[in-house]
Amino acid sequence: MKEFDVIVIGGGASGLAAAISSARRGAKTAILERLSRVGKKILVTGNGRCNFSNTSLKKKKYHGTDPAFIRYTFSQFGGGQIVEFFEELGILHKEEEDGRIFPRCDQAGAVLDVLRYECQRLEVVELCDREVSTLSKQDGKFEVHVQNGEKFVSDRVIVTAGGKSSPQFGSNGSGFALAQKLGHTVVEPFPTLVQIKLDDGFLNHLKGIKIEARVSLYASENLIDTQEGEILLTDYGISGIPALQLSRFVHHPELKGMHLTLHIDQFPELQFHDLKKLIIERFQKLHYKTIQDAMIGLVNKRMIPPILSFTKIDKKMICDELNSAQIDALIHQLKDRRFKINGTLSWRDAQATAGGVATKEIDERTLESKIVPGLYFAGEVIDIHGDSGGYNLAWAWASGYMAGLHAAGSIQSKKRRKK
Repeated sequence: MKEFDVIVIGGGASGLAAAISSARRGAKTAILERLSRVGKKILVTGNGRCNFSNTSLKKKKYHGTDPAFIRYTFSQFGGGQIVEFFEELGILHKEEEDGRIFPRCDQAGAVLDVLRYECQRLEVVELCDREVSTLSKQDGKFEVHVQNGEKFVSDRVIVTAGGKSSPQFGSNGSGFALAQKLGHTVVEPFPTLVQIKLDDGFLNHLKGIKIEARVSLYASENLIDTQEGEILLTDYGISGIPALQLSRFVHHPELKGMHLTLHIDQFPELQFHDLKKLIIERFQKLHYKTIQDAMIGLVNKRMIPPILSFTKIDKKMICDELNSAQIDALIHQLKDRRFKINGTLSWRDAQATAGGVATKEIDERTLESKIVPGLYFAGEVIDIHGDSGGYNLAWAWASGYMAGLHAAGSIQSKKRRKK
């Protein structure tokens, strides 16, 4: 049996931040990580560059049963403090499009290296290959049992085991089970920031095409949300940031059983009548060409056959022969191409988890459990998830740091009372 002041369950982004914060306040701290090393998921964030925060950490960028839950944490450890935290560790930063913050060296590995170095400097004990099997509290102390038979005891426990996204990098939903056994409610988790599967016979033909577009998700003809940016068409459906942002609605409990469709507008900068004018002028100028040839240079060449197929226009028809109804049908395909949604890719492909430990059961000021004193939560295990753009990592650092701060602080208060 080994005893610590604070045990952090999970060695991801929030776990490392929690351990550093706890140890800086003088608490004897240990991290229990189920994989062979800590921080594996950090290495793949931002396509290996680690988009570790954003300049605008606003409530509208976060989702869950109560997105306002983030406010107090970010008021104490917000975007500026996150950047300062990493600069103190040695990471110079740079700001890119949409307020995304990256290390200037463009290396996620550097972010992990400085976090691990700080843990070592503070004598945080990293214990890898330790998957927690049970967590209980007896006589004011927490007992943590791992699958290899070891037992650990601590005054405080911070659960930072992540959600269920990207299980190959550590998160497998085990944190939810630990929370539930201690009496906590877990809002049903589902994958988010994940590629969307579509039902369309032309997907194999369109695989690999990248376009700038407006993408809208509808549920039973009701508009749910719209995103713009570069999308990637694949053999299963659609990827790219707009698709990832919309994916949180695909499995949302409130939309279960509804008919979901994705609408793609390849000319979001033009209204219908403006695009119609452009098309008519184009076809008048190229009146001697077939419709198939006249569309080359207007849209990706590989998209022309499916567009003409859906409009039932013969690809060999000369532009002069098109009537107004056919032009309208063509514009509808360019402005409002519709796909039936067939779900998303799996947890393995998801960047984040929606759902988690209910925020109503966690003190927003300290991140301590309202049910089990001395138990804290941070990161993806909580029912909070953010948009793509550094928001989820920002929440991980901030919530982890604050949980560690309060866990260690409560131990110091306890020791002072004993004296």
